[in-house]
Amino acid sequence: MSQDLYLGIDFGTSGCRATVIDKEARPLAEASQPLPTAQERDGRIEQDPELWIAGLEALIEQLRTQVDLSRVRRLAFDGTSGTVLLTDTSGKARTAALFYNDTSSREALEKIRRHCPRPDHITLSSSSALAKAVQLFERDLAGEPEGGIRVLSQADFLASHLCGPLPGSDWHNCLKLGYDLKKLQWPEWIRELLPAEALPEVFPPGKLLAPIRADRARQYGFAPDLDLAAGSTDANAAFIASGASRPGDAVTSLGSTLVIKILNPWPIEDLGSGVYSHRLGDLWLVGGASNAGAAILRDHFTARQIEILSRDIDPMQDSGLDYYPLQRPGERFPIHDPKLQPRMEPRPADDSAFLHGLLEGLSRIEKAGYERLVELGCVPPKRILSSGGGAVNETWRRMRERLIGSPVEKSEHSEASYGSALLALGRSTASQPD
Repeated sequence: MSQDLYLGIDFGTSGCRATVIDKEARPLAEASQPLPTAQERDGRIEQDPELWIAGLEALIEQLRTQVDLSRVRRLAFDGTSGTVLLTDTSGKARTAALFYNDTSSREALEKIRRHCPRPDHITLSSSSALAKAVQLFERDLAGEPEGGIRVLSQADFLASHLCGPLPGSDWHNCLKLGYDLKKLQWPEWIRELLPAEALPEVFPPGKLLAPIRADRARQYGFAPDLDLAAGSTDANAAFIASGASRPGDAVTSLGSTLVIKILNPWPIEDLGSGVYSHRLGDLWLVGGASNAGAAILRDHFTARQIEILSRDIDPMQDSGLDYYPLQRPGERFPIHDPKLQPRMEPRPADDSAFLHGLLEGLSRIEKAGYERLVELGCVPPKRILSSGGGAVNETWRRMRERLIGSPVEKSEHSEASYGSALLALGRSTASQPD
């Protein structure tokens, strides 16, 4: 008798990835596919969601050469947090997707401010999913009937491609849309901003939601009884992949953006420094996402150059440079300042010295992030696990460990797609101590 398999699919900033595991959570197959860069158009950062479908199909084709996809019992998606689009009731896109780092929804933000009862609410940011959704309704669908329109996250759009109209979404992708994770309901004031039918019912990550469409099962080689599990965001899925499970366990995701999270017994929110909390089992994932990250490294060096130049860097010594490495003005965390300017001057003639300054600048942002979380009442990090592409850089790991002052180690499993596969398997890692 063939063994059941479980599939996790991750969509990040620059690419997508898939991992297949067995019921013992052992990885059996992996696939990856680059994605086109999101476009800046009319002051907005957006992407054609059909590009995601093409990426998904490329992943599936790669997996079919490694495993029998008809053995996959369940699957789950994760996607970039705060990326949203509008669809019709069948899941067909009616607008482009506004990307997670789009900050063009300033008029929508003012409208939210007039209705939201809390001045520190997570939606009171021009990059929030709610601000983007309001803008899409008012700008992209202006003058059209609102009936039959849905707000979907990136993960939900991809899931609906495989499964058709979904019964709901997940806790993690709905947080920045305004879902109340303490009361587990949509606040009434949000219904004054968006049509009630546009908002999904919301379920815990890992909850079984829907079976695959029969035509998609035939098209891609899946079993007709394959089920979709509620997914997550990419950073949260990376946290789940790490195996962190106790208060004080922390994960830094060193992807295109730098994201830090600590498991905490209670939620913490502070809009002024971009701190928010996701619910995970009995605990809360407290953290924030900087606009800085490994993407700035790729702007100046190839992966091979970073590997070679890192060998010439002494991680125990300061670079003497005071960088805040942003690709463009604006920061979300550990401070929230839409006008913060990048700082990467002067540039040394020596490329290894320049890379040293960039890595050190990112490390200081990470350090400031953890310090801010502790100042707000979070338990201090007992250990920091690293995920994302930057986690393989040993020089950077030692530099971070020195500056932060806590043990830093690479996660055994660092890919968000592995975390989504765990959700498909039905495993939850967060629990209160005995």
